[in-house]
Amino acid sequence: MIRRFAMVILFVCAAACAADPPEDPAVTLARILAGKGTISAAELSSIEGAPAGDRVAVLAAILRGKGVLSDAEVAQFRVPAAPKPVVATKAPPVKGPQTADLPVTTHAGTSVSLYGTLLLNAFYNTAATNIQDVPLFALKQGSDPTGGDKNFGMTARQTRVGLRLSELNVVGAKLSGDFEFDLFGGKTPLTNGMNMDMFRLRLAYGRLDWKHAAFEAGQDWAIFAPLNPTSYAQYAIPEFSASGNPWMRAPQIRGEFSTGSSEGNRLLWQVAALDPNVGDYPTTPFSTSRQPGIGERGRMPALESRLAWTDRIGGQDVTIGLSGHYGRGKNYTNENGLNLYAPVDSWGVALDYTIPFSHFFNLTGEAFEGRALGIFSETAGEDVGAVGTPGEHGVESRGGWIQAQFNFAKKWQINLGYGIEVPNALELPIGNRWRNQTYMGNVIYKLTPNVLFALEYRRLLTDYRNQPFANERGDNVNLAIGYIF
Repeated sequence: MIRRFAMVILFVCAAACAADPPEDPAVTLARILAGKGTISAAELSSIEGAPAGDRVAVLAAILRGKGVLSDAEVAQFRVPAAPKPVVATKAPPVKGPQTADLPVTTHAGTSVSLYGTLLLNAFYNTAATNIQDVPLFALKQGSDPTGGDKNFGMTARQTRVGLRLSELNVVGAKLSGDFEFDLFGGKTPLTNGMNMDMFRLRLAYGRLDWKHAAFEAGQDWAIFAPLNPTSYAQYAIPEFSASGNPWMRAPQIRGEFSTGSSEGNRLLWQVAALDPNVGDYPTTPFSTSRQPGIGERGRMPALESRLAWTDRIGGQDVTIGLSGHYGRGKNYTNENGLNLYAPVDSWGVALDYTIPFSHFFNLTGEAFEGRALGIFSETAGEDVGAVGTPGEHGVESRGGWIQAQFNFAKKWQINLGYGIEVPNALELPIGNRWRNQTYMGNVIYKLTPNVLFALEYRRLLTDYRNQPFANERGDNVNLAIGYIF
């Protein structure tokens, strides 16, 4: 019945639109259908906002997408092709970095917001490093005979884009979510493919928030050691990674429980079950399939928990958090035709703190200790030794980082920091990386809320076990230009 009704009105609309009457029949029909629930309020808004001559086409396309009209029936109107029912609306004023400020409407009439940072990085290195544009540690002295230990380059692959689901009321909770990616997924294997960067999934989760509880499922930042320093040079990989800053984004199921209010003391307890990988995924050859590794052979999810206390002092939040991580795994080695196994317990304990002494100065940092934390970029590439070696159960490590932030003016910010990671040398083979330190200083200037410039200097000090001649010291200078939306 509704199909016949829509057909009749649409024929009338097609004829009437040529004269552009005061009362547009397309808008009238759209309002009737919105009142019956056939189309959403957002779809009605898109029809009302379309040019008078296109409103019939927009309405027809929406009804076709809902199955009310067929392609053949829509073709009878002989109207120009209409925009799809996924339409952009006018953006509100930009509020600053990482603000969801470009609303769009999904096919179901749900609002999402587009956000991101378009980032160019120009960099210069004085030593060979593990990653040229985002160096984490220096390679052994003299390890690059080509002269590439000193190098310069530019990249846009730290650019980040995301979609954020606007809050909806569902089962008495606020439903939200993020889908975020950057261009740090790898390089195209072509002779001219250096800057044909591939997408990398960062975040993909949904979240339900009640007044004092929350539930989340998807890929998000880990609960363990949740803080990161401020840097646009280390934007795709957090600052002090591999030198005292454990970090990870992983598929997880999370619950959160809180007490108190935003105006006083608050206590937050977080628990999560995560993907159990410990960081032993092979880097070569490239593969689209996933095979069980040390963590997956443990046959259980990794578990995490964090307890954080927050108090508002002088109008600012002071937060102290204590978090833990545990994962069970099974190490495997084939030696002379024999299958050898050893249990691996991946664990970590971390203290995090955010202390704003004033509106102009604050301290942030973390300290940790743990074992087999390669997936967190600590003892990366050497977090579990071969069966039969001292590191067969996982390599223990400890470290931390601290950052002092100065906000002297509205547009200027200075960050100074230091990070260190020290694995247990007795559990590493001779020649492995056993201590890594990073000194950092950056200046960030925000020309507008949408445009920024950042200059950063980093000093890398990397030591190798029982090989003092291989210890390397290197400098990294990075200029970042960002466009935030």
